Amino acid sequence: MPYVLTRRTTFTMQVTVSEPGNSADGSIDEFTFVAEFKRYDGDQIEALLKENKPVRAALQDLLVGWSGLHDENGRELPFNDSYRDALLKIPPAVVGLWTAFLQGSSGAARKN
Repeated sequence: MPYVLTRRTTFTMQVTVSEPGNSADGSIDEFTFVAEFKRYDGDQIEALLKENKPVRAALQDLLVGWSGLHDENGRELPFNDSYRDALLKIPPAVVGLWTAFLQGSSGAARKN
């Protein structure tokens, strides 16, 4: 596939959320969903990092959609500000989202 200089305004990445479980062996539970982020160019990423904003505040602006995120009854949650803000109150989710954004923005994401 040829590289195209004109870029889309968003990109998607799989997000992995790792949380401590409740098992006797102390294992970690991993969950995945796909997040859609605003696509920033190099100058925008540099400015974002220089602002030194809290990661949650940055993600409030960067996260613009998702798929595969469910409630406790197994129903897929639509993307909206209320659910976004609830997700961003969960520290392991913030770590997973920020990692996915940085990997996608830097080109570090690789196909398996």
